[in-house]
Amino acid sequence: MINVLFFARLKDTIGQAELKLETEHAGKTAAELQQILIAKGMVALQDDSIRIAVNQNFCSADAIVNDGDEVAFMPPVTGG
Repeated sequence: MINVLFFARLKDTIGQAELKLETEHAGKTAAELQQILIAKGMVALQDDSIRIAVNQNFCSADAIVNDGDEVAFMPPVTGG
């Protein structure tokens, strides 16, 4: 099982904070998982500025996701 988390405006737009993906998605890259979720209607993930973290570490889109991993998608943080 892969635990997927959504933060900030992504959580609001997608309508949920997390979801679980079956083990069949293990071995794919973070970018491939992102594309799978977009194909399932989560079009908010199409933003090129979205950051991806695997197991609480920011990573590149080509990072491999394994069974039991946590993958987080978050928009860039702004502050003032």
